[in-house]
Amino acid sequence: MSHEYTLIVYTSPVQGREEEFNAWYDEVHLAEFSALPGVLSGRRFQVIPAKGAGAGPSYAALYELSGEPRATLSAMNAAVKDGTMHMSDALDPASVTMTTLKAR
Repeated sequence: MSHEYTLIVYTSPVQGREEEFNAWYDEVHLAEFSALPGVLSGRRFQVIPAKGAGAGPSYAALYELSGEPRATLSAMNAAVKDGTMHMSDALDPASVTMTTLKAR
């Protein structure tokens, strides 16, 4: 098995800032998050809502992790604090949700 956990992070941009949000996520955040300890790979997706579904997140990122997701998220918080991970205010923080999957 190549990875133990899959972390799915759902996000949306702040209204009117989608281009800036995508540039930051694609050119900065994806690489910085993927470089964290325990992250094996990362990839982004646009969410296509099911017909008749209400509004939901615009994007999802899938990260394959070699270990416990809490350790990765702790490393991310430390990187944000020490300035090695750069966040953008084009990200709507209220839109962020995460799902963790564990391989069976």
